[in-house]
Amino acid sequence: TLRNLKANLKVILRFLSRKSAILPSVAADRASVGRKQGQARGGKPRKARRDMARTNRIKVDGDAWYHVMSRTNDRRFLFEGGRVKSELLDALRRAAAFSGVRLGACVAMDNHFHAVVKVEAPSAPVGAEELLRRVGALKGAEAARRLSERWGRLEASGLAAALEAERGRLLARMHDVSEFVKTFKEEFDRAFKRGRPYCGSVWSGRFASTLVEGGEYLRRCVQYVLHNPVRAGLVSQAKDYAWSWCAPDMLPGAGTGPMSGPA
Repeated sequence: TLRNLKANLKVILRFLSRKSAILPSVAADRASVGRKQGQARGGKPRKARRDMARTNRIKVDGDAWYHVMSRTNDRRFLFEGGRVKSELLDALRRAAAFSGVRLGACVAMDNHFHAVVKVEAPSAPVGAEELLRRVGALKGAEAARRLSERWGRLEASGLAAALEAERGRLLARMHDVSEFVKTFKEEFDRAFKRGRPYCGSVWSGRFASTLVEGGEYLRRCVQYVLHNPVRAGLVSQAKDYAWSWCAPDMLPGAGTGPMSGPA
C-alpha cells in the first residue's frame, strides 16, 4: 500500500544518511592507523607518488668513462656456475662491440657484475656497412646477412624511408651507456633463460652508474672492479679469478681471464 511504501522509503533514507556520515570517519580512522603503524616501525609517512620519481642518470656528451654495476633480483645467487659467468662476460663483450662502447674491465660475481666502459662519440657517421658489422658482432654473421638482404629488398622496392627508419633505430641504440646496458641485459637474459627453469626478471631495478675521471681515478676504479673476488674471499689474488677481464692498457699485469677481449 502507499502507506507501507512511504514507511520503507523513510527507513532507506535514514540508512543512507547514516552510511554517508560513517564512511568519512572510517577513511580517517584507516589513515590514522596507517600513520601510527609507520611511526611504530620508525618510518615516515608515505609521500605522494610525484615525489618518488626516478632521478635522471648523470651522463655527459662526448667521450666519458663510466663504472656500471647491476645486481640480480632479490640478490639471489643466479650466477654461481662458471658457464653462466662466461655467458655474462660474452654478452658484455658483444654489447660493447655493437654499441660502439669500449670495454675497459669487467667482472662477473655470483649475484652482480661490474664493468668499466668508455662511451665514445663516433669520429665519423656510422654507415650501412659498419651497422651490419656491429649487428654481426652482437647477433652473429647469419643475422647480419639476413639484415643485409632485407635492406636490399627495401632499397629495390623504393622504400627508402623505411630503410632509413630501420637504420635510425639501430643508431639510436649506440654510443650511450644506458642503451649499452639495455642491449647487454637483453642478450644475457635470452642466454640465461634458454634451457633454464627460470621466469621473471633477472635484474633488480635500474643499474648503477658513476662517471669516472681519467688518470689515477680510472686506475683505482679498475682495481676496485678486479678485486671484487678478493674482497669476497674467492681468491687470494685478483689475477687468479677466472671470470674477470681487463684491457691490457688499462692496468698492466692485471691479467685478462678467459675473454679474448672485445671484438
